[in-house]
Amino acid sequence: MFVFYYAGHGYIHPGNKEFYLVSADVEDGNESLLKNGVAAKELQSFAVDIAAQKQVFILDACQSAGAFEQMLKHDGEQQKALAVVSRSTGTHWMAASGSTETAKEFGELGHGAFTYTLLQALKGQAAANKMITVNGLKNFLQVQVPELIKKYGGGAQYPASYGFGNDFPVELFK
Repeated sequence: MFVFYYAGHGYIHPGNKEFYLVSADVEDGNESLLKNGVAAKELQSFAVDIAAQKQVFILDACQSAGAFEQMLKHDGEQQKALAVVSRSTGTHWMAASGSTETAKEFGELGHGAFTYTLLQALKGQAAANKMITVNGLKNFLQVQVPELIKKYGGGAQYPASYGFGNDFPVELFK
């Protein structure tokens, strides 16, 4: 199993409408982002090239659903390649926020709301039948993050997810 987890800044470039992971050397949302940021298409290409049969990409960043929304709308070849990879296994994407939303942080939690909820899920709150599956994790996040945001008084934040292939366990409990 391959798990990619990113917690940091994310931004959709206004020109090409592509989502980018914003690295420390990005100075602005224009040329520097295009040169130094990590484009969603690069992540998707990595997924095709990774030998692991079970893949989970977790993005805790503002506008992070943009990492897969554009792919679903426009890039049929990339979508076909990911589908072939996941046919007998699974490739799943989880995003902290919609493509127009910010990912909220609250000092009391010690993490962003999405990561805090993810950690609670992995500690067993998302377990069913002594396991946590990818789809169980997605469902837990989609229900619990908005409730946590409401509790702490933040604006709207709704996690998004997308998956190709089968559900699979990410954690087993004895």
